[in-house]
Amino acid sequence: MKHQVLNFLLIFLAIIVSCKSEKTNPDNLSKKNLIFDKINYYKYPVSQNDKPIKYRLSYNYDNQKPYRWLELDSAGKVMTDYIYNYNENWNKVGALYREDGTTDFSIEKVSYKNDTTMVTEWLDSIGNVYYSMVDNLNKSNKTYRAEFIGDKTHGFDSTFYTKEGFEKRIFFTNTKGKVYNDRQFEYDSINSNNDWVIRRKIMDDTIRETQVREIHYEDNYIAENDKFYEGFISTAEWSENVFSFTEDKSLLFFTRTSDWINQIPYISQLKNGVYTEPKQLTELGIIYNGTISPSGNKIIFCKRSDDDLTIFLATKKDDQWTEIVDLTRTSGISGGYFHWINETQLCFQSLENNGDLILAELKENKLVITNELEALNTDRATEFSPFVAPNKDYIIFTRYLEDDDNNQGFFVSYNDGSYDNPKWRKPFKLEKLPYGWNPSVNASGKIFMYTDGNDIYKIKSKRINLVTIFN
Repeated sequence: MKHQVLNFLLIFLAIIVSCKSEKTNPDNLSKKNLIFDKINYYKYPVSQNDKPIKYRLSYNYDNQKPYRWLELDSAGKVMTDYIYNYNENWNKVGALYREDGTTDFSIEKVSYKNDTTMVTEWLDSIGNVYYSMVDNLNKSNKTYRAEFIGDKTHGFDSTFYTKEGFEKRIFFTNTKGKVYNDRQFEYDSINSNNDWVIRRKIMDDTIRETQVREIHYEDNYIAENDKFYEGFISTAEWSENVFSFTEDKSLLFFTRTSDWINQIPYISQLKNGVYTEPKQLTELGIIYNGTISPSGNKIIFCKRSDDDLTIFLATKKDDQWTEIVDLTRTSGISGGYFHWINETQLCFQSLENNGDLILAELKENKLVITNELEALNTDRATEFSPFVAPNKDYIIFTRYLEDDDNNQGFFVSYNDGSYDNPKWRKPFKLEKLPYGWNPSVNASGKIFMYTDGNDIYKIKSKRINLVTIFN
């Protein structure tokens, strides 16, 4: 019975992933570029309700060079994180890596003796080599034999490949010829792009694991669990609370927290099609929430003390966020959960009526309220975290009223007026969406993003019947 369930699972998953590949490569004439893949590891045999014992995620640049891979445990916590480093010719020259229990990255250095010999050196904190590996490469630039060297040679890894170039057998041999960790792989499913989808790991003639691969080729992929850059932007260790992009999407600003009131601001750059390792914006200190402007030159944010939300504006100068103005002091306005409509107009939550939405204009480091959005706000519920369409055709926001499911979730209001003189309709709830905040819709209306306070999510609008709403 278990084997029947396994076969059903394998066939079902193979169909799902193969169909997805066919859609992205309908003519099957050329190999598609692999952008992201995720390997789900299951103990063998697999039953229908089993969850993976671990995961491996790999992110590629748009030129197909690997950017990063991570291994996560069953709960999504990072066990290994590996970031590739290249020179100006896109030759690998090293990497940064960290393992479970460490916060700082260690350094790996790569050089080449010749076209078929690669040397990897691991450095200590003062830059001395403490371990190295010499890889012998085949015609496909893949390792077929690797020598591990400390104070002396410790042993060798041997790797054999299938005709498709997949790993077939890997084992370690010590200097006395004894074989350790001998594992083989059998491939049960290969998709139309000639990438493997399902394989089995075999050790001592016994199947140990079933490995199922989620594959994405498009340059704007959406993961099957909808998490946005799982592992290093949406993480299991932190809660990602708010996020925003510049107009050209070159920068991503977001906050992380393990304490709702005290959040840490981060920024990530888009490089060669991939958002890279986030960097903390220490100039802002600890904040409550915030948003980056369309140009990327300003960040409006707030800090929370008891029930007060003090608003600040940070302006970038020489790539540093050093010019910070207290807008609450200059304007007499408190609030948070901001959205930039353009470089001077904002929509955000004031503290009236448990939280109301307002429109304001930024003039010479001062906020001036331009519209109190009475059609959207209620006396009892909290309205917050708005998204205003660039043409002001609609506003999406979150409403929360305790013990009232009908007033918890995302709401949308249409504009029956003009851009300069909007007339907002009575909002209605977007029933297909879960509870969350920080709604964001891309320019085409095809992608909807939000956060649930734990992770950032990215979904296709048509999947939740929102395409007509956002167009």
